[in-house]
Amino acid sequence: MKTHKGNLRYSFRLYIVLGGRRVLGKGGAQILEAVDRLGSISAAASELRMSYRFVWNYIGRMEERLGRQVIVTRRGGALHGRRKGGGGTELTRLGKALLEDYTMTETQLQKELASRRPRLRNRERAD
Repeated sequence: MKTHKGNLRYSFRLYIVLGGRRVLGKGGAQILEAVDRLGSISAAASELRMSYRFVWNYIGRMEERLGRQVIVTRRGGALHGRRKGGGGTELTRLGKALLEDYTMTETQLQKELASRRPRLRNRERAD
């Protein structure tokens, strides 16, 4: 049997769930963070190397499951009374709260798990 070098450690996947359905995970948190920071779905998608359609659909599924908006978009361009490129996207209070809660929970869990190591009994180490 092959022996692996390194130490055992804990790993986890964190999701915010509603009614048994995933609302937000690591990828969704990255999307919300990028949209919040960049003010644009397109720029967020580009930075994350995801398609605009994927990001738009991910946010749409999140909003559908929650029954509330997590982003607000405003249209730009000359046709909408603004100079070209004047549109943008921002997180709603709910979107910001979800992102903050997810990020804080993930950080707390990472800190806790980093301080712990799986303990093997002596006989299990010999196997």
